[in-house]
Amino acid sequence: MKMNQTTEFILLGFSGIIDHQFSLFPIFLCIYMITVSGNLCIIITYKLSPSLHTPMYFFLANFSLLEIMYVSSTVPKMLSSLLTKCKVISFSGCAVQMYCVLLFGGTECYMLAAMAYDRYNAICHPLMYTQIMREIVCIQHIVGSYVIGAVNALIHTVFTFSLPFCGSNEIDHFFCDVPPVLEISCQDIWVNVLVIFVISGCVIIGSFVLTTLSYIEII
Repeated sequence: MKMNQTTEFILLGFSGIIDHQFSLFPIFLCIYMITVSGNLCIIITYKLSPSLHTPMYFFLANFSLLEIMYVSSTVPKMLSSLLTKCKVISFSGCAVQMYCVLLFGGTECYMLAAMAYDRYNAICHPLMYTQIMREIVCIQHIVGSYVIGAVNALIHTVFTFSLPFCGSNEIDHFFCDVPPVLEISCQDIWVNVLVIFVISGCVIIGSFVLTTLSYIEII
């Protein structure tokens, strides 16, 4: 018998505490607004203050922008789900959300590594700092972080959504993350688990090693 491919998913989210969903909405909304406004203030302050146009604040402003995009890829959908009974997300919408979460999450890891490298040069090579951390070098670090995040996100998203979803379409999460989406696939997922272990391990461990080395040299 031919099984139908799932065309949309249901994000269960906080369905287990349905009686408290309306009370959770203002709490999460306030946290979201504080996060966005706080990071936006950092970006505006950087743009309006020429004295802050240094590599450290350049990285900080970009990290704040990245943080805004990261939380905005999941929280708005979660907030709308708390207010309405419609918790449906389309197949393509779920894929886009997963890609964005992985893109911004992976980029953050290497952005932190770039910021640690900047501090290493500022402290350990103060006389050569302006020469080492030129504007073009800072931009290359930012672009490189996004490229790594984009490749990581593309691999996971393609491998995940190439699977057939012909059974339950209920995702036990408030956004489309890789593990809960894999759980509802009707095919063996050992290849995907291996990909998660290898690729995510390389991304996380790689950024961790680079960051740690910078701070070890500083210490």
